Amino acid sequence: MTTITNVIERDRLAEVLRGLPITMVSNLFVATSLAVSMWDSLPHAVLAAFIGCNTLVNAARVALAWVWQRRGLLDANPRRLLMWCWVGALLSGLCWAGILLACARHGQAYSVAVGLTFCGINAGATVQSKASRAQVLAFILPNSLLLVILFALAGSLAANTIAINLALLTALMIRSANDQERHFRLSSRLRHEADALTASLKAANVAAVQAVERLKHAATHDPLTGLMNRAGYQAAFEDRLAAAARDGGTFTLLLIDLDRFKSINDRYGHVVGDAVLVATAERLSRYAGPDAVIARLGGDEFAALVPVADREAAANLAQGIVAGLATLGMPSGQVIQAGASVGLAHCPRDGETARDLQTFADLALYAAKEGGRRSWREFDEAMRDETRMKRAIEADLAQALAGDAIGVWFQPQVDCWTGAVVGVEALLRWRHPRFGWVSPPRVVSAAQTTRQCEALTRAILRKACRMIALLDRSGHGDTVVSINVSPGEFGTYPVAELIATELAAGDLDPSRLAIEITEEAVYSTERGGADIAALTRLGVRVIVDDFGVAYSSIGSLRDLPLAGLKIDRSFIHGVADNTRDRLLTEAVLAFANTLGAHVVAEGVETREQVEVLRALGCQVLQGYYFAKAMPEAEALLWIGRNAGVAAMKRIAPPPMLRHA
Repeated sequence: MTTITNVIERDRLAEVLRGLPITMVSNLFVATSLAVSMWDSLPHAVLAAFIGCNTLVNAARVALAWVWQRRGLLDANPRRLLMWCWVGALLSGLCWAGILLACARHGQAYSVAVGLTFCGINAGATVQSKASRAQVLAFILPNSLLLVILFALAGSLAANTIAINLALLTALMIRSANDQERHFRLSSRLRHEADALTASLKAANVAAVQAVERLKHAATHDPLTGLMNRAGYQAAFEDRLAAAARDGGTFTLLLIDLDRFKSINDRYGHVVGDAVLVATAERLSRYAGPDAVIARLGGDEFAALVPVADREAAANLAQGIVAGLATLGMPSGQVIQAGASVGLAHCPRDGETARDLQTFADLALYAAKEGGRRSWREFDEAMRDETRMKRAIEADLAQALAGDAIGVWFQPQVDCWTGAVVGVEALLRWRHPRFGWVSPPRVVSAAQTTRQCEALTRAILRKACRMIALLDRSGHGDTVVSINVSPGEFGTYPVAELIATELAAGDLDPSRLAIEITEEAVYSTERGGADIAALTRLGVRVIVDDFGVAYSSIGSLRDLPLAGLKIDRSFIHGVADNTRDRLLTEAVLAFANTLGAHVVAEGVETREQVEVLRALGCQVLQGYYFAKAMPEAEALLWIGRNAGVAAMKRIAPPPMLRHA
């Protein structure tokens, strides 16, 4: 493990080796100069030996440094290499001490040239070797101490004075060497600590940037498929729109919905369901190409923004997606029959905003599903007209509610045995000033889109409560008025509280009101179940509508506090001539009897249907055979006319039917 001490030692070694060439050159130059100046005073053999030894030592020092660098040994053990550098400096210093002894032997130790030479070489060594005090001492101490001793032994006052000065100079050089090494060590430490801090800050910044990128990716991408999620898709959508507006480009929005995903999940489990979603994402990415924006919007819904050149290319892509998603191979080798429907909208031909294009592609997708699934549809003018109408209805709904333009008509429900009117269903009616009669599902959808469900239900409920009061005053105090509450309303506002408030305002018996719901309303939200329980405690009757289709199931209905079931008209239509429908209806009646709930058959249109339903024991009938939905006054008049014996005669009991 690399420590700061090792790093500092490497820096010291590097500094020593960096200054080695100039040190060697200076050393050899001064040595040569000394030999020249002493040529006439010392034996030539002595001078030659000094020059040879000094050159050999310095050459060895340079050679060692070169070998260390070539072999990459500088970082391995810098302390050991510094020791060898110290040995080299000591040997060089001994060479100089040797020539000083030779000068003393021949009476030249006290010459000015010798003194200046040795003082200069020692001072130069001190200045040059700032990273290693040990090398300075190894070089200067042998000759400096010898020079001091020689002058001290001379015995004269002048010589002694020079000896003292030389000793002081040596001490100063030692102190300078100490200070230089300490300063170098401190500078090296601070530099490396600063570098480490900078690297740490840089690493922290990189980590922070990466963390932010991961968070951004997590916020904009689906963790299962790796595609963009709805948030990322919306941002990318706006970017594509801006680029198209700026550059005059075009692209196509494709909405893709898997046709059988729920059944796949139910049959194979969520692990296989997840694998289907991943396989779908991979195929969409392959088909749409690298320039497309592909997203999983939720569940089994996908979207793709594809820069295709024309409508034909978009159509070919949609066909390829439908064909490619018909079957999906799983990693286990299993082949899943999936299937997909695709809706297309083009920018800018169909729209230039995300809202418009999304709406139009969704309409096209809905049309593809209505057309039999495993198909694709392109947004067209008929859909555009439908969209304009939808938006106009949404825009005008608030004014219609404020102006009491939302009406309620009532369709009677009669007792199968006595013919007495036992209830009426309140049905929404709205005649739009431009489009005429608007279907109830369209009105409910507009209310959900514009967040006016509570206001719409309140308007219908108040008219239903007024009908209860009118029935009381006209002598029909046992007639129940039922209203429909859609699944989307539960959880968006307190349904039970609203109904309780309106009943209390009219001082009405809660048992005179029934609400018709689908089972989905109970189980879609926690609030739905709580509202149903609260209404039951209040005394309001709860009837499950459309029994036999959609979300209703026998197992889950056992725990509901039901007052009745309503058989869907699709069964009633064939009950007189279709054995299967008749058997299913009989099964529903038997199930209702076990729950203690009465059954309402809606959509009764023929005498034959009446006879079969009576034979099967259905208690309450509703449909065009008896009466269509009517405005309030007309409904009250009809109820009065058809009460008692007249109605009894109209549906006199036929002979009991038998069936296999």
